[in-house]
Amino acid sequence: MIFKKIIKFITNKLLFFFRDFMNIYNEKTLYIFLKLLRKHSLINNRSKLLFEFKIYPKNPKKLFPVNTQNDNMSVIIQGPVFDRDFIQSTIDWYKNCGIKNIIFSTSEDVKSFRGCITLVTKSPLEEGIWNENNHLQSIKSGLEIINDDSLVIKTRSDQRIFNETAFTVIKFLHESYESSKTFNNSRLGVISNNSTIIKINNISDHLYIGNCLLLKKMFDIKFRNKINLLKDLNLNPVKLNFIRDKLKSSFYTELEAEQWFFNSFRKNCFIKNSQEEILISKKIYIDKLSKYLDILIENIYVIDPEDIGLYWTKSSIDTLPSFYHNSLQNKKSIDCFRLTRYNWLTLVNDISFKKKILDFAKGLDDNHFLF
Repeated sequence: MIFKKIIKFITNKLLFFFRDFMNIYNEKTLYIFLKLLRKHSLINNRSKLLFEFKIYPKNPKKLFPVNTQNDNMSVIIQGPVFDRDFIQSTIDWYKNCGIKNIIFSTSEDVKSFRGCITLVTKSPLEEGIWNENNHLQSIKSGLEIINDDSLVIKTRSDQRIFNETAFTVIKFLHESYESSKTFNNSRLGVISNNSTIIKINNISDHLYIGNCLLLKKMFDIKFRNKINLLKDLNLNPVKLNFIRDKLKSSFYTELEAEQWFFNSFRKNCFIKNSQEEILISKKIYIDKLSKYLDILIENIYVIDPEDIGLYWTKSSIDTLPSFYHNSLQNKKSIDCFRLTRYNWLTLVNDISFKKKILDFAKGLDDNHFLF
Protein backbone atom coordinates (compact mmCIF):
# COMPACT_ATOMS: atom_id res chain seq x y z
CA MET A 1 0.00 0.00 0.00
CA ILE A 2 2.83 2.43 0.91
CA PHE A 3 4.68 1.56 -2.31
CA LYS A 4 1.55 2.26 -4.38
CA LYS A 5 1.13 5.64 -2.68
CA ILE A 6 4.76 6.55 -3.42
CA ILE A 7 4.36 5.58 -7.09
CA LYS A 8 1.14 7.59 -7.30
CA PHE A 9 2.83 10.63 -5.72
CA ILE A 10 5.82 10.47 -8.10
CA THR A 11 3.54 10.00 -11.12
CA ASN A 12 1.43 13.02 -10.13
CA LYS A 13 4.54 15.18 -9.77
CA LEU A 14 5.92 14.09 -13.14
CA LEU A 15 2.59 14.76 -14.85
CA PHE A 16 2.40 18.20 -13.24
CA PHE A 17 5.83 19.21 -14.57
CA PHE A 18 5.07 17.65 -17.96
CA ARG A 19 1.81 19.62 -18.23
CA ASP A 20 3.50 22.80 -17.02
CA PHE A 21 6.17 22.40 -19.69
CA MET A 22 3.46 22.20 -22.35
CA ASN A 23 2.10 25.56 -21.19
CA ILE A 24 5.53 27.13 -21.75
CA TYR A 25 6.03 25.59 -25.18
CA ASN A 26 2.68 25.14 -26.90
CA GLU A 27 -0.56 23.79 -25.44
CA LYS A 28 -1.36 22.12 -28.75
CA THR A 29 1.36 19.63 -27.79
CA LEU A 30 -1.12 18.26 -25.26
CA TYR A 31 -3.60 17.56 -28.05
CA ILE A 32 -0.91 15.72 -30.04
CA PHE A 33 0.03 13.68 -26.96
CA LEU A 34 -3.58 12.64 -26.30
CA LYS A 35 -4.15 11.85 -29.96
CA LEU A 36 -1.12 9.54 -29.98
CA LEU A 37 -2.26 7.93 -26.73
CA ARG A 38 -5.64 7.22 -28.31
CA LYS A 39 -4.01 5.75 -31.42
CA HIS A 40 -1.67 3.45 -29.53
CA SER A 41 -4.47 2.24 -27.26
CA LEU A 42 -6.17 1.01 -30.43
CA ILE A 43 -3.15 -0.78 -31.91
CA ASN A 44 -1.76 -2.19 -28.64
CA ASN A 45 -3.02 -5.78 -28.43
CA ARG A 46 -2.44 -5.89 -24.68
CA SER A 47 -4.67 -2.88 -24.03
CA LYS A 48 -8.18 -3.64 -22.80
CA LEU A 49 -9.32 -0.01 -23.01
CA LEU A 50 -10.40 2.30 -25.80
CA PHE A 51 -9.25 5.84 -25.09
CA GLU A 52 -11.20 9.02 -25.85
CA PHE A 53 -10.83 12.58 -24.62
CA LYS A 54 -12.43 16.01 -24.67
CA ILE A 55 -10.76 19.38 -24.47
CA TYR A 56 -12.85 22.30 -23.22
CA PRO A 57 -11.90 26.01 -23.32
CA LYS A 58 -11.71 27.68 -19.91
CA ASN A 59 -13.55 30.69 -21.36
CA PRO A 60 -16.06 29.34 -23.91
CA LYS A 61 -17.57 31.62 -26.53
CA LYS A 62 -20.51 31.09 -28.84
CA LEU A 63 -19.59 31.18 -32.52
CA PHE A 64 -23.20 31.23 -33.70
CA PRO A 65 -26.39 32.40 -31.98
CA VAL A 66 -28.75 29.67 -30.80
CA ASN A 67 -32.43 30.53 -30.49
CA THR A 68 -33.52 29.21 -27.10
CA GLN A 69 -36.85 29.24 -25.29
CA ASN A 70 -35.47 29.49 -21.77
CA ASP A 71 -37.41 32.50 -20.48
CA ASN A 72 -38.89 30.51 -17.61
CA MET A 73 -35.68 28.72 -16.64
CA SER A 74 -33.39 29.59 -13.75
CA VAL A 75 -29.94 28.31 -12.85
CA ILE A 76 -28.62 28.22 -9.28
CA ILE A 77 -24.84 27.95 -8.97
CA GLN A 78 -24.26 26.94 -5.38
CA GLY A 79 -21.12 26.47 -3.29
CA PRO A 80 -17.81 28.02 -2.27
CA VAL A 81 -15.64 30.18 -4.52
CA PHE A 82 -12.86 27.78 -5.50
CA ASP A 83 -12.01 29.68 -8.69
CA ARG A 84 -13.61 33.09 -9.22
CA ASP A 85 -12.56 33.35 -12.88
CA PHE A 86 -14.08 29.95 -13.64
CA ILE A 87 -17.37 30.89 -11.97
CA GLN A 88 -17.58 34.24 -13.76
CA SER A 89 -16.83 32.58 -17.09
CA THR A 90 -19.55 30.00 -16.37
CA ILE A 91 -22.09 32.77 -15.66
CA ASP A 92 -21.13 34.55 -18.89
CA TRP A 93 -21.47 31.29 -20.82
CA TYR A 94 -24.92 30.54 -19.42
CA LYS A 95 -26.05 34.08 -20.27
CA ASN A 96 -24.85 33.58 -23.84
CA CYS A 97 -26.83 30.32 -23.95
CA GLY A 98 -30.06 32.22 -23.25
CA ILE A 99 -30.41 31.84 -19.47
CA LYS A 100 -31.67 35.15 -18.12
CA ASN A 101 -32.04 34.31 -14.42
CA ILE A 102 -28.78 33.09 -12.90
CA ILE A 103 -28.19 33.01 -9.14
CA PHE A 104 -24.88 32.44 -7.41
CA SER A 105 -25.48 31.40 -3.80
CA THR A 106 -22.72 30.93 -1.24
CA SER A 107 -21.89 31.22 2.47
CA GLU A 108 -18.61 33.02 1.70
CA ASP A 109 -18.30 36.79 1.94
CA VAL A 110 -17.50 37.54 -1.70
CA LYS A 111 -17.77 40.43 -4.14
CA SER A 112 -20.83 40.13 -6.38
CA PHE A 113 -20.40 38.38 -9.71
CA ARG A 114 -21.25 40.16 -12.96
CA GLY A 115 -24.39 39.14 -14.86
CA CYS A 116 -26.19 37.30 -12.03
CA ILE A 117 -27.77 37.73 -8.62
CA THR A 118 -25.18 37.02 -5.93
CA LEU A 119 -26.55 35.77 -2.60
CA VAL A 120 -24.36 35.56 0.49
CA THR A 121 -25.72 33.90 3.63
CA LYS A 122 -23.79 33.15 6.81
CA SER A 123 -22.90 29.54 7.54
CA PRO A 124 -25.40 27.82 9.87
CA LEU A 125 -24.38 27.49 13.51
CA GLU A 126 -25.49 23.85 13.44
CA GLU A 127 -22.69 21.49 12.39
CA GLY A 128 -23.78 18.59 10.23
CA ILE A 129 -21.96 15.33 9.52
CA TRP A 130 -20.53 16.72 6.32
CA ASN A 131 -21.12 20.14 4.73
CA GLU A 132 -24.82 19.48 4.18
CA ASN A 133 -26.15 22.39 6.26
CA ASN A 134 -24.21 24.93 4.18
CA HIS A 135 -25.42 23.13 1.08
CA LEU A 136 -29.04 23.24 2.25
CA GLN A 137 -28.93 26.92 3.20
CA SER A 138 -27.40 28.13 -0.07
CA ILE A 139 -29.94 26.14 -2.12
CA LYS A 140 -32.90 27.43 -0.11
CA SER A 141 -31.68 31.02 -0.41
CA GLY A 142 -31.52 30.69 -4.19
CA LEU A 143 -34.95 29.07 -4.48
CA GLU A 144 -36.63 31.75 -2.36
CA ILE A 145 -36.23 34.43 -5.06
CA ILE A 146 -37.41 32.28 -7.98
CA ASN A 147 -41.03 32.03 -9.18
CA ASP A 148 -42.76 28.80 -8.18
CA ASP A 149 -43.54 27.82 -11.78
CA SER A 150 -39.98 28.31 -13.05
CA LEU A 151 -37.87 25.33 -14.14
CA VAL A 152 -34.72 25.27 -12.00
CA ILE A 153 -31.33 23.67 -12.64
CA LYS A 154 -29.32 23.46 -9.41
CA THR A 155 -25.59 23.16 -10.13
CA ARG A 156 -22.37 23.62 -8.19
CA SER A 157 -19.68 26.28 -8.27
CA ASP A 158 -17.08 23.74 -9.42
CA GLN A 159 -18.98 22.53 -12.49
CA ARG A 160 -20.09 23.84 -15.86
CA ILE A 161 -22.53 22.66 -18.53
CA PHE A 162 -20.59 23.08 -21.78
CA ASN A 163 -23.20 21.84 -24.25
CA GLU A 164 -24.86 25.04 -25.46
CA THR A 165 -28.05 23.26 -26.56
CA ALA A 166 -28.33 21.35 -23.26
CA PHE A 167 -30.63 23.90 -21.63
CA THR A 168 -33.23 23.61 -24.39
CA VAL A 169 -32.90 19.81 -24.38
CA ILE A 170 -33.27 19.69 -20.59
CA LYS A 171 -36.51 21.69 -20.78
CA PHE A 172 -38.08 19.35 -23.36
CA LEU A 173 -36.80 16.27 -21.52
CA HIS A 174 -38.24 17.51 -18.23
CA GLU A 175 -41.63 18.22 -19.77
CA SER A 176 -41.76 14.79 -21.40
CA TYR A 177 -41.82 12.95 -18.05
CA GLU A 178 -44.69 12.93 -15.56
CA SER A 179 -45.37 11.30 -12.22
CA SER A 180 -48.70 10.29 -10.76
CA LYS A 181 -47.22 10.26 -7.24
CA THR A 182 -45.91 13.81 -6.79
CA PHE A 183 -48.17 16.70 -5.76
CA ASN A 184 -47.74 18.51 -9.10
CA ASN A 185 -47.24 15.45 -11.35
CA SER A 186 -43.66 16.50 -12.20
CA ARG A 187 -40.46 14.47 -11.80
CA LEU A 188 -37.08 15.26 -10.32
CA GLY A 189 -34.19 15.26 -12.79
CA VAL A 190 -30.88 13.94 -11.44
CA ILE A 191 -27.35 13.32 -12.65
CA SER A 192 -26.03 9.74 -12.77
CA ASN A 193 -22.63 10.55 -11.33
CA ASN A 194 -22.49 9.29 -7.72
CA SER A 195 -26.06 7.91 -7.91
CA THR A 196 -26.54 4.25 -7.01
CA ILE A 197 -29.12 1.52 -7.37
CA ILE A 198 -28.12 -0.68 -4.44
CA LYS A 199 -27.66 2.02 -1.78
CA ILE A 200 -31.10 3.30 -0.82
CA ASN A 201 -31.70 7.05 -1.40
CA ASN A 202 -28.15 7.61 -2.69
CA ILE A 203 -29.12 9.97 -5.52
CA SER A 204 -26.42 12.50 -6.40
CA ASP A 205 -26.87 16.05 -5.09
CA HIS A 206 -24.40 17.41 -7.67
CA LEU A 207 -27.19 18.53 -9.99
CA TYR A 208 -30.97 18.70 -9.69
CA ILE A 209 -33.59 19.68 -12.26
CA GLY A 210 -37.09 20.44 -11.11
CA ASN A 211 -40.08 22.73 -10.89
CA CYS A 212 -39.17 25.45 -8.37
CA LEU A 213 -42.12 24.71 -6.06
CA LEU A 214 -41.17 21.02 -5.99
CA LEU A 215 -37.58 21.90 -5.06
CA LYS A 216 -38.77 24.35 -2.41
CA LYS A 217 -40.75 21.55 -0.78
CA MET A 218 -37.86 19.11 -1.17
CA PHE A 219 -35.49 21.43 0.69
CA ASP A 220 -38.02 22.45 3.33
CA ILE A 221 -36.07 20.68 6.10
CA LYS A 222 -34.23 21.76 9.24
CA PHE A 223 -30.47 21.72 9.70
CA ARG A 224 -28.92 18.52 11.02
CA ASN A 225 -26.95 18.28 14.27
CA LYS A 226 -23.96 15.99 13.94
CA ILE A 227 -23.78 14.91 17.60
CA ASN A 228 -27.50 14.18 17.90
CA LEU A 229 -27.72 12.36 14.56
CA LEU A 230 -24.75 10.09 15.21
CA LYS A 231 -26.16 9.34 18.66
CA ASP A 232 -29.57 8.43 17.18
CA LEU A 233 -27.86 6.13 14.66
CA ASN A 234 -25.48 4.65 17.26
CA LEU A 235 -22.49 5.69 15.17
CA ASN A 236 -19.19 7.43 15.80
CA PRO A 237 -16.79 9.01 13.26
CA VAL A 238 -14.56 5.92 13.15
CA LYS A 239 -17.43 3.50 12.56
CA LEU A 240 -18.97 5.92 10.08
CA ASN A 241 -15.87 5.93 7.85
CA PHE A 242 -15.57 2.15 8.16
CA ILE A 243 -19.06 1.40 6.85
CA ARG A 244 -19.46 4.30 4.43
CA ASP A 245 -18.55 2.39 1.24
CA LYS A 246 -20.10 -0.92 2.28
CA LEU A 247 -23.57 -2.36 1.81
CA LYS A 248 -24.14 -1.85 5.54
CA SER A 249 -24.30 1.92 4.91
CA SER A 250 -27.50 1.37 2.91
CA PHE A 251 -29.28 0.48 6.16
CA TYR A 252 -28.76 4.15 7.14
CA THR A 253 -30.99 5.85 4.59
CA GLU A 254 -30.06 9.46 5.47
CA LEU A 255 -26.37 9.05 6.24
CA GLU A 256 -25.03 10.93 3.22
CA ALA A 257 -26.23 14.45 2.40
CA GLU A 258 -27.67 13.24 -0.91
CA GLN A 259 -29.62 10.50 0.92
CA TRP A 260 -31.00 13.09 3.32
CA PHE A 261 -32.14 15.33 0.47
CA PHE A 262 -33.70 12.50 -1.53
CA ASN A 263 -35.57 11.18 1.50
CA SER A 264 -36.99 14.67 1.93
CA PHE A 265 -38.13 14.53 -1.72
CA ARG A 266 -39.94 11.28 -0.87
CA LYS A 267 -41.55 12.90 2.16
CA ASN A 268 -42.43 16.43 1.07
CA CYS A 269 -43.07 16.11 -2.67
CA PHE A 270 -45.34 13.06 -2.81
CA ILE A 271 -49.11 13.06 -2.46
CA LYS A 272 -48.63 10.23 0.02
CA ASN A 273 -45.59 10.40 2.28
CA SER A 274 -43.06 7.85 0.95
CA GLN A 275 -40.21 8.75 3.28
CA GLU A 276 -37.97 5.87 4.33
CA GLU A 277 -37.06 5.18 7.96
CA ILE A 278 -33.61 6.58 8.71
CA LEU A 279 -32.43 3.21 10.04
CA ILE A 280 -33.62 -0.15 8.71
CA SER A 281 -32.64 -3.70 9.57
CA LYS A 282 -30.98 -6.15 7.23
CA LYS A 283 -34.11 -8.34 7.35
CA ILE A 284 -36.23 -5.75 5.59
CA TYR A 285 -33.49 -4.34 3.33
CA ILE A 286 -34.73 -6.18 0.22
CA ASP A 287 -38.31 -5.00 0.71
CA LYS A 288 -37.12 -1.44 1.22
CA LEU A 289 -34.85 -1.70 -1.82
CA SER A 290 -37.82 -2.86 -3.91
CA LYS A 291 -39.82 0.19 -2.81
CA TYR A 292 -36.85 2.45 -3.62
CA LEU A 293 -36.55 0.99 -7.13
CA ASP A 294 -40.24 1.69 -7.76
CA ILE A 295 -39.70 5.32 -6.76
CA LEU A 296 -36.78 5.59 -9.18
CA ILE A 297 -38.92 4.17 -11.99
CA GLU A 298 -41.94 6.39 -11.42
CA ASN A 299 -40.69 9.71 -10.04
CA ILE A 300 -37.28 10.71 -11.40
CA TYR A 301 -35.37 10.78 -14.67
CA VAL A 302 -31.61 10.41 -15.07
CA ILE A 303 -29.07 12.30 -17.18
CA ASP A 304 -25.46 11.25 -17.74
CA PRO A 305 -22.77 13.99 -17.44
CA GLU A 306 -21.62 13.44 -21.02
CA ASP A 307 -25.18 14.06 -22.29
CA ILE A 308 -24.94 17.75 -21.35
CA GLY A 309 -21.17 18.24 -21.44
CA LEU A 310 -20.94 18.56 -17.65
CA TYR A 311 -17.44 19.35 -16.44
CA TRP A 312 -16.04 19.47 -12.89
CA THR A 313 -12.97 21.45 -11.85
CA LYS A 314 -12.69 19.26 -8.76
CA SER A 315 -9.96 16.73 -9.51
CA SER A 316 -11.40 14.05 -7.21
CA ILE A 317 -14.63 13.85 -9.25
CA ASP A 318 -14.89 11.02 -11.80
CA THR A 319 -17.54 12.27 -14.19
CA LEU A 320 -18.14 9.01 -16.04
CA PRO A 321 -20.01 6.49 -13.87
CA SER A 322 -18.14 3.56 -15.41
CA PHE A 323 -14.88 5.02 -14.15
CA TYR A 324 -16.02 5.43 -10.55
CA HIS A 325 -13.64 3.74 -8.17
CA ASN A 326 -12.63 3.72 -4.53
CA SER A 327 -9.26 3.14 -2.91
CA LEU A 328 -10.79 0.42 -0.73
CA GLN A 329 -12.14 -1.48 -3.72
CA ASN A 330 -11.41 -5.20 -3.63
CA LYS A 331 -12.64 -8.46 -5.13
CA LYS A 332 -15.91 -8.12 -3.21
CA SER A 333 -16.88 -4.88 -4.94
CA ILE A 334 -20.19 -4.65 -6.79
CA ASP A 335 -19.81 -4.06 -10.53
CA CYS A 336 -21.93 -1.73 -12.64
CA PHE A 337 -24.76 -0.99 -10.25
CA ARG A 338 -24.50 2.73 -10.67
CA LEU A 339 -27.69 4.52 -11.65
CA THR A 340 -26.60 5.48 -15.16
CA ARG A 341 -29.19 6.68 -17.64
CA TYR A 342 -28.91 3.33 -19.43
CA ASN A 343 -29.52 1.37 -16.21
CA TRP A 344 -32.44 3.64 -15.32
CA LEU A 345 -34.03 3.20 -18.76
CA THR A 346 -33.56 -0.56 -18.45
CA LEU A 347 -35.21 -0.46 -15.03
CA VAL A 348 -38.14 1.49 -16.50
CA ASN A 349 -38.64 -0.64 -19.61
CA ASP A 350 -37.55 -4.16 -18.59
CA ILE A 351 -39.66 -5.72 -15.83
CA SER A 352 -37.12 -8.50 -15.28
CA PHE A 353 -34.28 -6.05 -14.50
CA LYS A 354 -35.75 -5.12 -11.12
CA LYS A 355 -35.95 -8.81 -10.17
CA LYS A 356 -32.33 -9.31 -11.23
CA ILE A 357 -31.24 -6.44 -8.98
CA LEU A 358 -33.19 -7.79 -6.00
CA ASP A 359 -31.92 -11.34 -6.53
CA PHE A 360 -28.38 -10.01 -6.75
CA ALA A 361 -28.81 -7.96 -3.56
CA LYS A 362 -30.05 -11.01 -1.67
CA GLY A 363 -26.66 -12.65 -2.16
CA LEU A 364 -24.66 -9.77 -0.66
CA ASP A 365 -23.36 -9.53 2.90
CA ASP A 366 -23.06 -6.39 5.02
CA ASN A 367 -19.37 -5.88 4.22
CA HIS A 368 -19.59 -5.96 0.45
CA PHE A 369 -18.06 -2.82 -1.03
CA LEU A 370 -20.56 -0.88 -3.09
CA PHE A 371 -18.11 0.76 -5.49
